[in-house]
Amino acid sequence: MFNVPILLIIYNRTEETHNLFQIVRKVAPSQLYVAADGPNNNYWDDYRKCLRTRCVIKPEWKCEQHNLFCDEHLGKTQMTYQAINWFFENVSEGIILFDDTLPHPDFFYFCEQLLEKYRDNEDVMHIAGSNFLKKHIDKKNSYYFSAYSYLWGFATWKRAWENFDLSMQNTSEEEFAANVDLYIKKKKVKKRWIRIFNILKKHNLDYWEFQYNFHIWKKSGFCITPNNNLIKNVGFSNGKRKIRRLMRGTKPILPLTHPEGIRLNREADKKAYRKVYKRATFRLFKNAIFNAIGIKPKI
Repeated sequence: MFNVPILLIIYNRTEETHNLFQIVRKVAPSQLYVAADGPNNNYWDDYRKCLRTRCVIKPEWKCEQHNLFCDEHLGKTQMTYQAINWFFENVSEGIILFDDTLPHPDFFYFCEQLLEKYRDNEDVMHIAGSNFLKKHIDKKNSYYFSAYSYLWGFATWKRAWENFDLSMQNTSEEEFAANVDLYIKKKKVKKRWIRIFNILKKHNLDYWEFQYNFHIWKKSGFCITPNNNLIKNVGFSNGKRKIRRLMRGTKPILPLTHPEGIRLNREADKKAYRKVYKRATFRLFKNAIFNAIGIKPKI
């Protein structure tokens, strides 16, 4: 029996949700939370897809299952935000997985050990399951500390999620710039993050991956990144080529070797910024913003 609560955030991907559940059922968590977005009325068959997907999750082991099934379609950011808020109204720590991910079995025990190890250390706020770098930066240890919160599958604590302000209206540009100084040394990169912050805030855009990372920076927190990738994302199989390039196979990581002390691995973060944020995610993010405000993005 696995005693760390697990939250599954799902929508209408029946096959992908089934495949994820087959992995989760082998772990047999004692507490399973399922949050499902509602059907999109713009698609005639979405209600059927959503219903079929919800029916996939039927634990046959001794398990407390809690459901948050939405009647209306909220979309990715609002659904994720409400789901995690609901999750931490009921638990103090846990693992969050999405319906388009396939975690390595070691992912669950990696999270379990680190949730316990850093439970009372408020400097550590996020435990990622993904690693997009091809080569190990820290060959001696199983993980390192990063500025970036990879979100394809992760674990965290209620204390870390508390006061997450999706609108960021309570954070000024000056305050955000001071937050960035702790993590980023290169002026050009700092300016780019400040520009992203200002666009999100000015146009009240929902892009929770960036807003959550900014929330961690505001609290001067650190993120754990495993040296071996533990999460495979299957949601981009037919998507953008540049995002597919980020994906790596999963590998075992146990037993864990822990680093001494908590300090940023700036070398790894520089590589991650160039590979993830500058090359792919940031480009897509920029295009999404331009579309939202009615400007045709440059290709």
